[in-house]
Amino acid sequence: MDNVELSTILEEKGMDWLVAAMIEGSIGYHSPKHAKILIERAVAGEVKDYCERCVACFNYDLMKMIERDVEIFERLEARDPQRSERIVSFSKQIANLDEEGQGLVSLAYPTMGV
Repeated sequence: MDNVELSTILEEKGMDWLVAAMIEGSIGYHSPKHAKILIERAVAGEVKDYCERCVACFNYDLMKMIERDVEIFERLEARDPQRSERIVSFSKQIANLDEEGQGLVSLAYPTMGV
């Protein structure tokens, strides 16, 4: 994935969709705030990230991590559009929580059955 592809996804799907994709793709590792920061950094031209997930799974490659989360969410959306809509709605709701609240919800995300 490059900046053009990322910009296209943002134009077509929107920031809320991409944040939800990163939450789902990471099984809750990313909070909405963290996902948005990563997306904004990628849009600004950053290509590396040093969060534990990116280092361990994607060899510091920020764009590869985002690309993988997008692929996962696109497959989910094709298979179960209502679930993907629930995840987008859920991620928008928890984005209104403070950082600690978002972190707590992210920890519970894998067992929440959104």
